[in-house]
Amino acid sequence: AAMSRKRLQLLVESLTRSAKHFSESEVECLVKLFDVLVAKCSSQFAGVGFNRTVFRDTLHSAFGMADDVVLDRVFSTFDRDNNGCITVVEWVEGLAVLLRGTLEEKIKYCFMVYDLNGDGYISREEMFQMLKNSLLKQPAEEDPDEGIKDLVEIALKKMDYDHDGKLSFTDFEKAVRDEKLLLEAFGPCLPDIK
Repeated sequence: AAMSRKRLQLLVESLTRSAKHFSESEVECLVKLFDVLVAKCSSQFAGVGFNRTVFRDTLHSAFGMADDVVLDRVFSTFDRDNNGCITVVEWVEGLAVLLRGTLEEKIKYCFMVYDLNGDGYISREEMFQMLKNSLLKQPAEEDPDEGIKDLVEIALKKMDYDHDGKLSFTDFEKAVRDEKLLLEAFGPCLPDIK
């Protein structure tokens, strides 16, 4: 059931305020896309939103994001109430950060993606998991895990300012502010610029 013109207008105005980085016409397009995606999804959420599968397919086809572990984490950052369903508000506000976020917003977002267990730190294990998934498998003689362990140590050396063996948000933020390329240090979780 398509929403009435009036309801759509109110929703678009409200989301344009909360998502900040999109114009009204962009928000309206995203709401329409949302309706298309909801229709694709079985009636599991009764028109309220869509599930992980539809989300992953959409990000994959729109932005070429293909890493399953990363996509799962991105889903979790969008799905703020953690109910397995992306609502229209979560969709538009999530994309606002993903596509147009300030550096500050993107730092928070990437940190959340990499903090796999949500404890407020990116541990050695989490870095290892993310890097293991995002690096291309090289047909090499030596154990590829060794190379990844080395990368984790290099990342810690460069980013762990308080030397506690893990990255707090403060460590991560400082490192990224010093060197913007470190924003996606542990795997591609933002769409390509285009």
